Amino acid sequence: MKNKILSALLASVIITGLFSPVSAMAKDENKRIVTLGADLTKAQRVQMLDRFNVTQDQIEKNEIKEVEVTIQDIREQLRMDTSKPVAKGSVSISSCYVEVLPKGKGIKVTTNNLTEVTKNMLSNAIVTSGITDAKVIADAPYEVTGTAALAGILKGFEQSMGKELPLENKEVARDEINVTKSLGNEIGPDKAASLINDAKTEVIKDKPKDKEHITGIVDKTADKYEVKLSESQQESITQLLTRLNDLDLKYKDLKGTLSKLNDTMTKSLEKSGVILAANNTLLKKISKQLDRFGTWVKGLFNKEEREEIEPAKLETKKAQVKETIDDIFEKDTVK
Repeated sequence: MKNKILSALLASVIITGLFSPVSAMAKDENKRIVTLGADLTKAQRVQMLDRFNVTQDQIEKNEIKEVEVTIQDIREQLRMDTSKPVAKGSVSISSCYVEVLPKGKGIKVTTNNLTEVTKNMLSNAIVTSGITDAKVIADAPYEVTGTAALAGILKGFEQSMGKELPLENKEVARDEINVTKSLGNEIGPDKAASLINDAKTEVIKDKPKDKEHITGIVDKTADKYEVKLSESQQESITQLLTRLNDLDLKYKDLKGTLSKLNDTMTKSLEKSGVILAANNTLLKKISKQLDRFGTWVKGLFNKEEREEIEPAKLETKKAQVKETIDDIFEKDTVK
């Protein structure tokens, strides 16, 4: 219905001028969580709580739970090699506000002072972890890469649920951020996150039986975004999606969340001037029909045909153009 209304407006305007995903918890478990980097100063801790609109009184009354995230927590949450010593100068700064939302609300992420990890990257990783409905704010008192933010988010959800998320899911979520960051360095972070989300959605929906099928999904998605992937990029994305496919995420459980993310990311890209190939093709088809109509109108004024234009004839032609545009919308899916 929406497409038909849109097509009518276009014609009129131009012609006339792994597991059960985490959702709502039981009332006694549905706590809001604040995770604070263990290396924050007292002043920075107060600053973070203020950014999250959380008061010390709420924490003391246990209305909102406070959780500290250490370097060791980050290593364990993201399944880093804990046998290796911590890199010199490593600190835990990124902080997060985490709230599990009722089923159907989707993933809502905002970020500040994260230089390498965007809200869309975090949104993707959260879904891969098995979380379907959540509000997340990731922040830091000064600019940091943001890689550790995911660890705080995951620990926050585990505190809210009272149980751990599967390690395999968390490891794939970590790798997803790394692969998206790398691709984002070449094509832009938002475009990279949207591409990965699209390809991931197809894999979760189709349940590919082999690597070749997954590679085909990667190539098809790259074409949609008009991105030429290098062999190493194609391989890293294929490997990521192969591991994700092994998690056995259920499309019926994630369909709504993935769709909301797709819409959000697509709108974000369109605002920045990026039109996906599928949508661009649709617009070209409509433009072609309108050009034909314009040529027909001009023909009414040529040397051989100077008589007055018959209103009925013009209305008939306009109706034909609208019908054609309606048909285009019926045959082309706009996401």
